[in-house]
Amino acid sequence: MRKIACILFFILSVSITAFASGEETGAWSEPVDGLRGRLIAKEGSVFHGTKMVDVYLELENVSDVGNPMQLYFDPIKSIESRCFDTNGKDLVQPPTAADVITPSAYWLSIPHDGKLKFKISIAGYGVYENSGTNIQMMSGNWLIKPGDRGKYYLEAKLISKPPESSRIRAWAGELKLPKVLIPHS
Repeated sequence: MRKIACILFFILSVSITAFASGEETGAWSEPVDGLRGRLIAKEGSVFHGTKMVDVYLELENVSDVGNPMQLYFDPIKSIESRCFDTNGKDLVQPPTAADVITPSAYWLSIPHDGKLKFKISIAGYGVYENSGTNIQMMSGNWLIKPGDRGKYYLEAKLISKPPESSRIRAWAGELKLPKVLIPHS
């Protein structure tokens, strides 16, 4: 009996820790030419009393070729995203000023049967004081008001277009990334 109680306590502890971490993981996309991806949203820092959300992109090389996969990533153009409620209605973006500094486009390499995870949310939009939960992406800035108990999702599309001058045989195309629940309270 004591063994069962310990196992149940462990399972409950792990469940509470995962729930309390404020991290949501979206489903994997359908593979396109050996590449699939998913979004991860987690509670970030608090700035001026507003909860920030950190969004990550995780990519996986599922190709049947043993070589690494090359991918051209442009922080300004490669991610198109939208935030919406359970009815599919877009979340209204607040009027804000922005001052975003971002690196130039760069190459990514994902080993065969390997994964790569990196942050795609940004900082640089104006943040209203005590304004709820803020999701800042290059393609939009969304705000979930304090006390709003609705469920909101972020979905995105990854677009990779290597420069025409490139001699690298890289992955090119679009990957539709399934929605991920935005953690907020």
